[in-house]
Amino acid sequence: MNPRQRRGYLLIALAAIGALSVFFSVVTFVGDVNAKVGNLTSVVALVKPVRAYQVISSDMVELRDVPVKWLPESAITDARDVIGLVPTNDLPTGTYAQRGMFVDRPGIGRGYREVAILVDAETGVAGKIASGSRVDILVTRDAEKTQQTPSETQRTAEVWVSNALIIEVGLPETVSRRSGSDSFGSGSGKAVPVTFALPIQDALKVAYAESFAVKVRLALRGGGDTTAVVPGTGVYPAPAAARVPAAVPQPAKKTSSAAKKTKTSPTKGAEG
Repeated sequence: MNPRQRRGYLLIALAAIGALSVFFSVVTFVGDVNAKVGNLTSVVALVKPVRAYQVISSDMVELRDVPVKWLPESAITDARDVIGLVPTNDLPTGTYAQRGMFVDRPGIGRGYREVAILVDAETGVAGKIASGSRVDILVTRDAEKTQQTPSETQRTAEVWVSNALIIEVGLPETVSRRSGSDSFGSGSGKAVPVTFALPIQDALKVAYAESFAVKVRLALRGGGDTTAVVPGTGVYPAPAAARVPAAVPQPAKKTSSAAKKTKTSPTKGAEG
């Protein structure tokens, strides 16, 4: 074996030793990582942003492998446990599903009803409400005649239903507006179907308002605002019975000089 062949065998031996060293280094590193990370499991994650009270569909979720030791106990690992539910808050893309984050679709609970009405797209919606919004339903209607105004028809604006939950907002559609007292007036224009989840009594009030009110409007509440309407402040102008007129001062009565003489004349006659 000449010197050149010996150098070749030596280089091959060194390369083999280096390869084994790299192999064992990689195996050691992977083992160390596995020891720190642990086993992996599948968890449900959102692949697109979801609005509050928007129904979860199959195309909104996927399964991702995540280390078991990093998952909370409430993590959901089966997509069937999420599909058909709605989140209580807006959720961004990549959120891992957890129990307590989703609830049944509102409106199907005992004592609640889903009621849909058409609201004027220009004056009642303005494109700012969505599923999960909380609104006050305002109604303009003809006030009842009183003894003070038996021949006058006065219109009042009232908070008809407060803190109503919207579960769905449809697309604007063209409707024929009837003449007379309804929520649209006369002519034609755009209306938006809005679906609410309301107790039975409030659902009846909304149906009545849509049929007989002059105008129905929605007043959007801020996020988390559950303030109740103070009694007596939900009607404008206030009923006549609730108005207390200011006391008008009466002028003091003046006694004339002739009256004074009349009162004093019998006394003078008695003295004479």
